[in-house]
Amino acid sequence: MIKMIELPYTLNALEPYYSKETLDIHYNVLYKGYVDNTNKTEEKLGKARLENNFESIKCLERDLSFFGSGAILHELFFENMGIPIPTIPSNKLIEQIIKDFGSFDRFKNQFIEAAKTVEASRLVFACMGSKI
Repeated sequence: MIKMIELPYTLNALEPYYSKETLDIHYNVLYKGYVDNTNKTEEKLGKARLENNFESIKCLERDLSFFGSGAILHELFFENMGIPIPTIPSNKLIEQIIKDFGSFDRFKNQFIEAAKTVEASRLVFACMGSKI
């Protein structure tokens, strides 16, 4: 059984870069769902193994992988975010972005479009609104 980690900051600590509402959804809805479903799936998998119900094990293992990885990825996200520290990208980074993408706006647009193809990302973008 896995348990939810405590956030190392308040829900509004990442504003204005990441809204309180978006962090609340990620922590109290999405992450909680991944943790709860990981635990439920582990219980079902244990029961299937005890009952030699091998027909459902493949599906349960896939679900466990999906829910478990969702929980782990959210934990990594929460632990690697922090109170915003205003920074300006280095000249070297900006030069490389312009070299590779033609402009910062083209880089930003490609990044946004690529992120939209990630599973569940549409909910994230809907929650973030125009903050990107």
